[in-house]
Amino acid sequence: MKPLTGILSIIGGRRAILGLGSAYIILSVIWPFASIPRPTPLEEELIISVLIGGTGITLFYWSYRLPQTEIRPEFFDTVAIWCFRAIGVMVSILVVIALVAELNDPAHNFLILPALAAVAGTGAGRHDARAKTRTFTLKQRNRELQETQAELEETVARLEESEQRYRTLAENFPNGGVALLDDELRHTIVGGQGFESVDFVAADLQGEEVQEVYSGEILETIESHYRTTLAGEPTSFEVTMQGRVFEFRTHPLTDDDGDVYAILAMSQDITERKQYEEKLEQLVADLEESNERLEQFAYAASHDLQEPLRMVSTYLQLIERRYGDELDEEGEEFFEYAVDGAERMRSMIDGLLQYSRIETMGNEFEPVDLDVVFDDVCEDLRVTIEESGAEITTDRLPRVEGDENQLRQLFQNLLSNAIKYSGEEPPKIHVTAEQNGEEWIVSVIDQGIGIDSDNQEQIFEVFEGLHGDGDYVGTGIGLAVCERIVERHEGEIWVESEPGEGSTFSFTLPAVAGSGA
Repeated sequence: MKPLTGILSIIGGRRAILGLGSAYIILSVIWPFASIPRPTPLEEELIISVLIGGTGITLFYWSYRLPQTEIRPEFFDTVAIWCFRAIGVMVSILVVIALVAELNDPAHNFLILPALAAVAGTGAGRHDARAKTRTFTLKQRNRELQETQAELEETVARLEESEQRYRTLAENFPNGGVALLDDELRHTIVGGQGFESVDFVAADLQGEEVQEVYSGEILETIESHYRTTLAGEPTSFEVTMQGRVFEFRTHPLTDDDGDVYAILAMSQDITERKQYEEKLEQLVADLEESNERLEQFAYAASHDLQEPLRMVSTYLQLIERRYGDELDEEGEEFFEYAVDGAERMRSMIDGLLQYSRIETMGNEFEPVDLDVVFDDVCEDLRVTIEESGAEITTDRLPRVEGDENQLRQLFQNLLSNAIKYSGEEPPKIHVTAEQNGEEWIVSVIDQGIGIDSDNQEQIFEVFEGLHGDGDYVGTGIGLAVCERIVERHEGEIWVESEPGEGSTFSFTLPAVAGSGA
């Protein structure tokens, strides 16, 4: 049967039966008109033709209907094998009979009996194919059930492991609690280490709905946020309960279809944190009030000092006019010290006024072109620059967000210092700018006398001059004002210097949104 199986695998079992049925139908049509010797009347020949034609139509119909039956396509060959086996068996029987004894009508026997055998074999084949299909389906379903069972067992194992991990996490959640609630707001899993401060434990919540645990405003707040979470929105809120403050955070848990089936709620006791925040807020308020008072005091003190200082300066001028000719060399020296002290006092008071007004008297921030600011400062310092022979150059400077007046003061103080501490050589100063993310780093580079590393931090403090000797006279407020201005612009200022090698004062300023260099 292997050759037959091979042929059917090439042709296809359904096509083979269709071909056989078609052949019988054609044979039934031409048989009555075939010109061969007939031992039987024409009426019998017609009956034989009908039988053969009926066989062909039956085979053709059954093969045509095979795809509409429950028989799987891979078993169509089984039907064809049974069909052709039946034909083969019937032909073998007829051959044996013909060899052993004579057949009364060989032509009719070999024509009708194999055809009927084909119908019987096809019927048996259909039954066998159905049985094989059922067996195959059962095996397939059994495999699917086994796979499903394995997946279910794996899922159950993962769920058990996940639940165990969740319970472990929930039970060890520090200073708070973790709960899983179903869509009826019933606690299914509860754990945590934050129940010591309240009069119930995690076991009291297990299996209870929120309406059975809380009441009043607490219930209204919690239930409202939980139902919002069931609608798919995470929430965060605070509840004061039994004298303690708890912060709740809720998250919706969704299935593969995106539907919310549970809520994950976490709560922490934040009572100490709230108390600390309140104390911190009070300290900040007190500090702001203290700073405001200090600024008012500094302003009032420096403003009130102006009048006696003006009187001192006036009387010194009167003394110089009336008694200047009577002073000897030592007296003139003492007089110069007094005038110089009064002038320095006036400069220090002006600086103190500027320092105290940086926060309170500053303008709102707006885009500022530093090229314009730099040019204005150079114009203001034109006399000083010409007298010192200073050479000042600059790269292209950016636009920044800031207070234009204070930025002008910042550049003026830094350039003045660079000119003042240039040493014996004419000052050479260069200003650069480099963008660093959302801020600019502006640097003022000089080739002056430099600053010792031990003094580089203290120079930004109030009344701490660059040098304590008499060669460089200053108030010690200019760099402190610079630092205050930069800090108001949420930046930093620093210096890099080596004695005798010059100094680089750098500071950061916020860039204008969307601007380049």
